[in-house]
Amino acid sequence: MSAASSNPPGTGIGSETSSGIEAADTASEDRLQFANNLTNMIHNIGSSVVGRAVPVTNGNPAKAYGRLNRILTENNVRRELFLRKRYEKPKYKRQRLRRESHARLFKEEVRRKVHLVMNMRNWGM
Repeated sequence: MSAASSNPPGTGIGSETSSGIEAADTASEDRLQFANNLTNMIHNIGSSVVGRAVPVTNGNPAKAYGRLNRILTENNVRRELFLRKRYEKPKYKRQRLRRESHARLFKEEVRRKVHLVMNMRNWGM
């Protein structure tokens, strides 16, 4: 039994037929529709910022540029770019990460203590 005879006619397997091309068109349309639905869902979340686009409102690009800078800073994009300018040896990377970890823990403890002192003040202590 040959490979060509095992495939049913019109499936598009083994040879290009019009139904095979139609199936490919349908699949690409389905992918396009899914992408459009996903884009609409992202736009409907309520955020005015989608991806890396920042809308310019009232014809004021300076304000939009400031908003973009704030977004990049909050997401540590600028810091990552600065760190990736040069190669960082693994030893120094470990030291930096350890230092940052200790700084985060210290900051959290200070915040907890300040919160406790403020609560004690409210309690009348």
